[in-house]
Amino acid sequence: MFHDSAGINRARLACLVVALVGLDCSLTAQDPVAEPSPQRKLYTLHCAGCHGASGKGDGLAARFVYPKPRDFTTGKMRLVSTVNRVASADDLRGSIERGFPGTSMTGWKHLGDEAIEQLVAEVIRLREEGLRNGFEQALRADGAEIVPEKIESMTLTLTQAGKSWEPPAFGEPDDASVERGKQVYLQQSCHSCHGKEGGGSWKMDLVDDKGRPSWATDLRFDRYKGNSDAAAIARRIVLGMPGSSMPSSRKLSDQQLGDLVRFCQSLASEPKYELTNHQRAQRAVGF
Repeated sequence: MFHDSAGINRARLACLVVALVGLDCSLTAQDPVAEPSPQRKLYTLHCAGCHGASGKGDGLAARFVYPKPRDFTTGKMRLVSTVNRVASADDLRGSIERGFPGTSMTGWKHLGDEAIEQLVAEVIRLREEGLRNGFEQALRADGAEIVPEKIESMTLTLTQAGKSWEPPAFGEPDDASVERGKQVYLQQSCHSCHGKEGGGSWKMDLVDDKGRPSWATDLRFDRYKGNSDAAAIARRIVLGMPGSSMPSSRKLSDQQLGDLVRFCQSLASEPKYELTNHQRAQRAVGF
């Protein structure tokens, strides 16, 4: 519907600059001639332009895109499938392969399995490194003793993916399940963000974990971030999206969950929105 060619070209140019000048956080002052690992080189070439050399979401291209690139160092990944809501390697792999509809993050499946595995490993490394550094800085600020074992334990707690959450079996959709799902939708106050007709959060005051304006998905015309099959929708409802305004809802019965999933699916319409970065930013602040 719309194509943000100027923003995309600027972002691509910034990515190219990053790759050419070799901005690489693994080349530290203590080890200025270290040879980057293959996974580090791939990340620098394909990801650092937006996500930044250290994974903080502050790459040269970040200024040109909306919503802003993910900060890996906080440990919060949006699409999770585990009971403790820590993204597994499979979660990260899926996100890299598919990309994120409604953002400037495109899918990278064309890079091939080996390259994807290396990028997953680098994102995990950046996540762990960022959390370690954050814990150490917090302890120093408090004047507390720096105990490496304690820092490692805290890092492990926030990066160790739990067991996978498996959705229940869903029956075939019918008018009755859709109508029950609509009632669950209202009872759970889903409409307070997504709207009574599923139209999303235009002109609603939502923010992400960094306090930046955000919006709830238009269940009719937005492409879902993590696929639109029943199991994927169920995961977003039960597990939420860490770091965003989308909470987890774990108290629904299997029937309530199934009915709610069917109602969400019933709202899907075409054609899907294809908004520019500028239009997404306007949407987030209510224009």
